[in-house]
Amino acid sequence: MDGPLNRATRLVSWFVRPFAGQEPSFYRAVTACLLAAGLFWQMNALSKNYTTRLTYPIAWQYDSVHYVPLRPLPEALPVTVTGQGWRLLRANMGWGTQPAVLRPVPLPGTRYLPPDAWRRGLETALEGMQVSEWAGDTLRLTFDRYATRQLSLALPRDSARYYSARFTPRYVTFRGPASVINNLPDPFPIPASEMPAPDSDDETDVTLQLPARVRASVQKVSLTQKRRAAAPRPGQRRVSSYTH
Repeated sequence: MDGPLNRATRLVSWFVRPFAGQEPSFYRAVTACLLAAGLFWQMNALSKNYTTRLTYPIAWQYDSVHYVPLRPLPEALPVTVTGQGWRLLRANMGWGTQPAVLRPVPLPGTRYLPPDAWRRGLETALEGMQVSEWAGDTLRLTFDRYATRQLSLALPRDSARYYSARFTPRYVTFRGPASVINNLPDPFPIPASEMPAPDSDDETDVTLQLPARVRASVQKVSLTQKRRAAAPRPGQRRVSSYTH
């Protein structure tokens, strides 16, 4: 019975029969021809224009001395681009490409980077390729001014009822977004988790817990605490002992 498998076997035999029993130089020549044909096809394909999606790196330039972003700026943008195959291959592989430079105006509040702004930066970096779209079409950016504030330190509220404390340094300078810095409590409390053991008179290093995007002039302060004297009950006089 002449089934599909038998027909396929005869077809393969017919194809490979001319190559059987040839000299090694023949196989080298055939291999070279196949490689040359593949290379020619690849070069021809890469010379055409294509549309594809890239995730391209971004470099941000703004007044970072006076302004701070309240949310992380994206490090790359997903974009759809059209261009020659060679350029698309180089962009995909990152060969000799530079990040696209975007220059937002960092005014306080939420701003949108219009399509013309980010498209211009991307097309400059992509060297002539056309950017057809980006997923969000606009970039939402939120900036705030930097602010600096010097605050004293304090024990947590529950601990302050029973202990007095001495901090070194006594004051700490905080720097960060104005909307955050202006809302810091004064005095600034140390975290309860950093409190030393009760009745410990030894000096202890305490690590400050800071809000996001806030920096302090020191990361740790030295704390010496002392238990407060118990307040006398109503009608009870404080008795002092002394030696004649």
